[in-house]
Amino acid sequence: MPDIFSLTSLYADICVTYATLSISFFVLSRSEPFTFKGSYWKRLAFGLVAGITSLYLRGNQLTLTDSLSFSFEMLPMILVTFFGGWLSGLSSYFVAFFFSGMFTLNNLFIAIILCTLFLFRVWQRRKHRELYITIVLIGIFRLALVSGLHGIKVPWTALIFYQLVAAFCMILCYHALNYKEIYMSKVFTIRVKAATDELTQINNRASIDYWLAQRQTQREACGLILLDIDNFKRVNDTLGHLAGDRVLIEVGRLLRHLTRNEDFAGRYGGEEFLVMTSAYDPPTLLAIAERIRQEVENCVIILEDGRELKVTVSLGVSLYLPGMIIRKSLKLADLSLYEAKRQGKNRVVASSILTLATLGTKRHYPRM
Repeated sequence: MPDIFSLTSLYADICVTYATLSISFFVLSRSEPFTFKGSYWKRLAFGLVAGITSLYLRGNQLTLTDSLSFSFEMLPMILVTFFGGWLSGLSSYFVAFFFSGMFTLNNLFIAIILCTLFLFRVWQRRKHRELYITIVLIGIFRLALVSGLHGIKVPWTALIFYQLVAAFCMILCYHALNYKEIYMSKVFTIRVKAATDELTQINNRASIDYWLAQRQTQREACGLILLDIDNFKRVNDTLGHLAGDRVLIEVGRLLRHLTRNEDFAGRYGGEEFLVMTSAYDPPTLLAIAERIRQEVENCVIILEDGRELKVTVSLGVSLYLPGMIIRKSLKLADLSLYEAKRQGKNRVVASSILTLATLGTKRHYPRM
């Protein structure tokens, strides 16, 4: 029996296939769950890893003709197509195609299988049934292809055994990756829930405290905007707590819409919200605060009984500078917010610390 059919070789191929795909899937899921809808670079990277793995697996093969051989090289390509979509599958195929003789019968056969998977978009309707159908079709097509070749001695018993082992490997890796995907999705769901305010669906106080601590630890200057809904107690007293909740939800939605990816917004407590911005120069910071004020003022809130309600917010603007205690920066924002309330509400008041904004610029000193 050829060496390719030894238990040691088969076990090594299974381990390599599982380990490379599992580890790369885990690494690509560090910041967010890896899916076929994820970042292009992640799907491309997943495919490249699979392509390199396919090249390695091709080294342990049974050559039937100059252009046709049996190996595990197709398995990583199929698996990444199921989990990473067409981009992962295509990139893995191109790697294997360009480094394995290009226009060979083997590569043509793999291309037909992958095109079939692309046609049916197996990553969108991924179910166990699709995988098992794919395995059966590969076995049938492969054996039919071999039987159509003339002039070669075909070890049918060995080939069927090899097909069964390859099917077992694909099923094992598929279910392992599927379990890992479900697990990572649950982990991130729990993480998001732990950092999200249940009512407004923006960051909660614990998440705010974490980000504030991160800023101070990293000594990064940032803008702080503390806002409070004007006359919120009157809304609760006259219209009920459901109306108050609706107001909080709408303000949270506006803040999610208005803050950029590099900024941070959260519910500080009660009817108070905090926005942290990467921009800390006074003109930009005040423009952001004024835009928030205007958007809230212009927003029409529809209550459950159909009535319309409009509210306003008062905002206090401060900033954190490296070397400060960030709680002091928050205190300055709170004092500015109190001053905005005192002046008649629905306005933006800046702390005097904004005049020191240039101190937040990072300085680069020459090495001695």
